[in-house]
Amino acid sequence: MDSRVLQIKALDKKTSSLNSADNIIPCGASWINTVREAIGMTASQLAKRLGVTQPRVAKMEANEENLKLSTMKKAAAALDCEFVYYFKPRTTFQNIVEEQAVKKAAEILKSVNLNMTLENQGFSTDEASHDLAEDLIRNKIKQVWE
Repeated sequence: MDSRVLQIKALDKKTSSLNSADNIIPCGASWINTVREAIGMTASQLAKRLGVTQPRVAKMEANEENLKLSTMKKAAAALDCEFVYYFKPRTTFQNIVEEQAVKKAAEILKSVNLNMTLENQGFSTDEASHDLAEDLIRNKIKQVWE
């Protein structure tokens, strides 16, 4: 089996049990705010641990999506937490690759079939599309993203 295929399967396995942030963080709250309030820490206390002002902590909590990763790491450490950063696929990484390969195969076959139809040699694209998608995944993975 291709090492890249094993890599995708391993990545899918690692991320399959991870929840989406949408299911974890209360609506309208930030991670910093959620954790800080859960452990009973005030914004002033967190500010002191971070070496910033309390209004700065309020801005961090209100604008968390735009914080640098380094700032998030510092905030996590100040909350005695570990900062974890990852990409959670909407489905699986395997599905992402397969769907893109099918799109690319259809795109390639559309132009090929048009030329062959003009020569009265058209073919059914379903089976050819599936075969080409599998070939692209196995042998030409970078081409599916062009």
